[in-house]
Parts: sequence; C-alpha cells; structure tokens
Amino acid sequence: FLSGIDYKTTTILLDGRRVKLELWDTSGQGRFCTIFRSYSRGAQGILLVYDITNRWSFDGIDRWIKEIDEHAPGVPRILVGNRLHLAFKRQVPTEQARAYAEKNCMTFFEVSPLCNFNVIESFTELSRIVLMRHGMEKIWRPNR
Repeated sequence: FLSGIDYKTTTILLDGRRVKLELWDTSGQGRFCTIFRSYSRGAQGILLVYDITNRWSFDGIDRWIKEIDEHAPGVPRILVGNRLHLAFKRQVPTEQARAYAEKNCMTFFEVSPLCNFNVIESFTELSRIVLMRHGMEKIWRPNR
C-alpha cells in the first residue's frame, strides 16, 4: 500500500466490447516520480490531468511529459482538464490547453466527474488509441 497513490480497475465499453482498465493515480505529486518511473514502463496509455482552476497544476504538466518521454517514450497520452463544473473559477483557458495538447501530440478533453461530463469519453478515446497503436483495431470492429 502506497499512501497517496490510488489503484483502481474499471471496465468500459468500447465499440460494444468490454475493456478492462488498470488505473494508477499519483495525484501529480512530484514525490511519486520514482514510483511513476517504475510503473510507467508497463503503461500502455497515460492521462495527464490538471485542474482548470489551478494554474500551478497545468504548469506542472511539462515535468510529467519529460518523465514520460524519458521512461515511457511513445506511450499514447491524453491531456485532461478536470473540474469543468468550476469553469467560473477557471485559471487555464481552454484554447491554451488545447494548443498545448496539439503541440505535444495529445488529444484534449475537459471533464467534470461531478457532472459526469466527458469522463468516460476520455478513457474510451485513450483505449481506442492504445488498441490502434497495437494493431488491434480490427478485432474491435463490430459485426466483422
């Protein structure tokens, strides 16, 4: 058990098929960099999540991208702006985050777990990218 790191499994539907996801959440804390280095080697996809109401959390994404590039090069990643339900407190403009994601070859989502907005979609898109990367998209096409 590692205090501050959450591990969870969940199953999503992707094109009518069940996909099991194993999720490691380090809460973006720098003290988990060493652990991230170990677990990222086996990662097939990474969600980089920041808080749209916290500029510091967005600015910290650069550090995580450097870690990923060093320890998990080529692993697909998606940029996720969290807490969209607090958009009135926004410190990170949507267009800035979208441009950042594009510059770093990432898909971009803004989500609100509280409102259940775009959460499943972000995991589904990352799963789709991972499956396509591994040439498995053919087995996921329905009715074939």
